[in-house]
Amino acid sequence: MKTFLTIIGILLSVIIVCIGINGYRRYEDRQLLAKQKQELEQQSQEIFSRIEDDISQANQNISETDEIIKMSAVGDILSGESMVKDGYVEFNGKETYDFSHVFSKVSKYINNADIVMGTMETNFTSGKYTDKNTPKEFAKEVKKSGVNVVTIAHNHSLDCGLKGLKDTKSCLKELGYDTVGDKLDDKNAVLIKQVKDTKIAFLTYTYGINNESSKTKKELNSVNIYSKKQVKSDMKYAKKQGADCICVMIHWGDVSSSTVSDEQRKMADYLVEQGADIIIGAHPSVVQPMEIVKNKEGKNVFIAYSIGTYISTLVDEDSKVELVLNIELRKSGKDGEVYLNKVDYTPIYVLDNGQQAENRYELIDMKSAATSYASGDTNDIDRATYDKLLRGIDKLKTTLSKKK
Repeated sequence: MKTFLTIIGILLSVIIVCIGINGYRRYEDRQLLAKQKQELEQQSQEIFSRIEDDISQANQNISETDEIIKMSAVGDILSGESMVKDGYVEFNGKETYDFSHVFSKVSKYINNADIVMGTMETNFTSGKYTDKNTPKEFAKEVKKSGVNVVTIAHNHSLDCGLKGLKDTKSCLKELGYDTVGDKLDDKNAVLIKQVKDTKIAFLTYTYGINNESSKTKKELNSVNIYSKKQVKSDMKYAKKQGADCICVMIHWGDVSSSTVSDEQRKMADYLVEQGADIIIGAHPSVVQPMEIVKNKEGKNVFIAYSIGTYISTLVDEDSKVELVLNIELRKSGKDGEVYLNKVDYTPIYVLDNGQQAENRYELIDMKSAATSYASGDTNDIDRATYDKLLRGIDKLKTTLSKKK
């Protein structure tokens, strides 16, 4: 009996010690979460401080007669075989696809903008669905989420041949998108959009095409591949059409690098020299720095070298982090000029819930999800995802704080 009581006493002591240790760890965890919550708020304020400082001087004389135009931009829009599988459903005995769950949590960040632009980096054509070809239901949900202007000039434009490019453009037009970046119908691959009383020209280019050497001249002439000659011609056309603002969407850079290449900077310098007011970069699957530069008239030009990949099945953690970029333009009621008024963004994360999940892929607001978890709400994400979000936000701060 004495031995039994001794063992019981030891076990109780161990249990009490374990409870104490776990309690202390939970206390430390709560303290850590509280600290991280404060840091999240501070990081959000710090990341764009330099951009805001550069813009502020242009906004000192805002008039009631000024017109405000709201634009948003997302990165490369890709699907993939595992996402196609995730979207597959049977409805009334018929095979179909539903991707609504992918975008349902982020559409509120873009559907109030006058224009939402992105790079549709997949094809919509007949044949087997692969990483290169996606069901049209995917494009429907992207459109419902708010995206309404897409470039189809990218390195995958001709992955399904000229027919694939034609089918893709036809599909997107039928769904109500404005498309730009091809030269199937017009040698001037320029889109002019009237927003209120402001004309915005969209010019788009890609650095090149996959397997370019195997493509025919006709195929290569169907996509707007970057060249100084093409840029000069497009800029001249946009200005002749009376564009108040010229926005360039460009596919460039190292696909996996968060560092801006010398070639990107040279291309950006030339675009600014020719008249670009906004430059939105894509192709890198990660976020790259942003900056404000002055054009020859002394006006601010905004450059986002890469805002990452909007949606994809890429597994690298950095590629799961991207930005919904918000740009506010102001057309002066006094001089009729269009000025860069405000820039901000929402960091977005591609959440992969695993192969067995009913809805595998979801886009979530990084800051909101992390802050909710730090406040004690553990319903939407787990601790492992929370830690990934913190690392992603910290990486964004480092990347976006880089100076030229």
